[in-house]
Amino acid sequence: MKENPKISVIVPVYRVEKYLDRCVESIVNQTFGDFELILVDDGSPDNCPAMCDAWAQKDDRIRVIHKKNGGLSSARNAGMAKMTGKYVCFIDSDDWVETNTFEVLLELLKKYPQVQIAACNAQIERGTQGNVQQEEEEIWLYDQNKMLDFFFRIHGEASNTAVWNKMIKTEILCGFTFVDTLNEDVEASYEFYTRATGMVETNQKLYHYFMNDTGITRSKFSRKDLDYLVVWNRIVERTQKEHPEYSEYAIASRKRANFTLLSKMMIRGYNKNDKELCAVHAQLKKKVRKDFFDLMKIKMPLSRKILLLIEVL
Repeated sequence: MKENPKISVIVPVYRVEKYLDRCVESIVNQTFGDFELILVDDGSPDNCPAMCDAWAQKDDRIRVIHKKNGGLSSARNAGMAKMTGKYVCFIDSDDWVETNTFEVLLELLKKYPQVQIAACNAQIERGTQGNVQQEEEEIWLYDQNKMLDFFFRIHGEASNTAVWNKMIKTEILCGFTFVDTLNEDVEASYEFYTRATGMVETNQKLYHYFMNDTGITRSKFSRKDLDYLVVWNRIVERTQKEHPEYSEYAIASRKRANFTLLSKMMIRGYNKNDKELCAVHAQLKKKVRKDFFDLMKIKMPLSRKILLLIEVL
C-alpha cells in the first residue's frame, strides 16, 4: 500500500455479508484512487471477517482490523486510530457511493481551501442498485454560523447530521472520538461543525443510503432509543458554554427530540408491559403538551404538525 494516501475511508463491518461486496466495489472502483480503505470487522459472527480478508488480498489499498464487537462508534474509533490520510470519509457497509464521489468532494475542498468539510447529497435506496438522476449542480458555502444554523434547523430545513455523506480534513479531528450511543452521528456532527470554520456542499447525489426496513431504525421502540434525548441534553449543555448565542435553538431542538421520541413510541409501538417505558411515555407526553405552542412555532412539515396535534389530544 502506498505510504500516506490522500484519503482514508473507514467502513465498520457487522452482519452485512449480503451488502459488503457492493459497498467495497463502489470504493475500489473510484475514479480517484489514492486512498486507503480500512475495513473494521466489529466481531461480525457471519462470513464478513473472511470477506474482508479476501478483499485485502485482492487490493493492497485495503487494510482490515478485526476486533471484539463494540458497536458502530467503537468500530469507527478503531479505524480512526489507524488512518493516515489527509482526508477521511465514513461509509456504512450496507451503503454504496458513486464512482466519482472522492474526486468530486476532493475537488471541492481544493477549490474552497477555507473550509474543512465537503458534503454531498444522498439517494435513499430500498432495493438494488439503480441509476441516479442528477440535477444541474448547485454549490453552497457555509461558515460556522451557517453550519450551526443548519444543524439546529433555524430556517426549517432538514438538519444535516449525517457523517457518511462527507469528506473531512483530518486536521480538525485531533482528539476526537465518536461517543458510544445509538445517535452517534448527531453528536459527531455538532462536534464537526464546531471544529470546522466552514463547509462546502454539492446537491449531487453521490451517496446511496440503503434503507433496511428490517433494521434497528424500523424496530419497536426500546430503552436504547432514549439515547437520543441524552445526546440532546449534552448538546444543550455544550451549546450554553461554547455558543451561548445558539442556546435557545439548542433547547428548541431538545423539545423537538421529546416530540420525536413520543412519535416513535406511537408509530413503532413499545412494550406496554414495561413499567419504565410506560412511565417514559407519560413523561414525554407531559413535556410535549407543555411545549406544544413552542413546537408549533418551529418550522417543520405540515405532516409533523398534524402528528403533534394528534399526540397532545
